[in-house]
Amino acid sequence: MQERSVATRVALLDAALECLVERGYAATTTIETARRAGVSRGAQLHHFPTKAELLTTAVEHLFDRRRAEFADALALVDPASDRLDAAVDLLWSMFQGHVFVAWTELWVAARTDPSLARTVIAMERRFTAETRAMFLEMFPAETSTDPFLYDIGRDFAFAVMTGVALQRLFPHGERPASDYLDALKYLIRIARAGTGVPSEKS
Repeated sequence: MQERSVATRVALLDAALECLVERGYAATTTIETARRAGVSRGAQLHHFPTKAELLTTAVEHLFDRRRAEFADALALVDPASDRLDAAVDLLWSMFQGHVFVAWTELWVAARTDPSLARTVIAMERRFTAETRAMFLEMFPAETSTDPFLYDIGRDFAFAVMTGVALQRLFPHGERPASDYLDALKYLIRIARAGTGVPSEKS
C-alpha cells in the first residue's frame, strides 16, 4: 500500500511538471495532471489538495533530483582541472531544461496569486540557502578575498545566470551563453584575488 502511494505521488509530480513545461501555468490543471498520471481525481486530491501545492512540490521534486546530480558531477571533477571553470559550468547546467522553465512559470504566476506566492517564496528561500551552501563549498573564502565581493558573489553569479537563461527562452540572435559565462568566471577571479586584475588562471 505504501509503495503504491509513493508511486502515485511520483506519477502526479512528473505529470504536473510535464504539463507545466509543455502548456504553462495557466493551462495546467489538476484534472489534466491526474489524467496524464493515470490516477483518479480522488487520488490526486488526497496527495495534493491544491494546484499551488501540486506544482511547487513538483518543481521541488525535480530540483532535488537535479541537485543530487549536480553534487555527483562536482565530485567527479578532476582535481587537476580548473575548478572554477568546472563549477560555473555545472552551476549553469542548473539553469537548463525543465527545472528552470517550470520555475519561471511559477515565479511569474506568483506575482498576481498571493496563495501561490507564499509557497513559491518559501521554496525560493530554501533554494537560496541550499545553493549558497553549495557555492561556499565550491569557492571557500581566501584571506586575500574582499569580504563584500565574496559575500555578494553567489547572488551575482545566480543573477547573471538567471538573466541569461531568461533571455534564451526567446532566442533572437543574442550573444552565446558562453560569452556571459566567460565574463562571469573572469569577475569571480577578480573577487577571489581581492585586488588587481587576475591572471588567466588563478
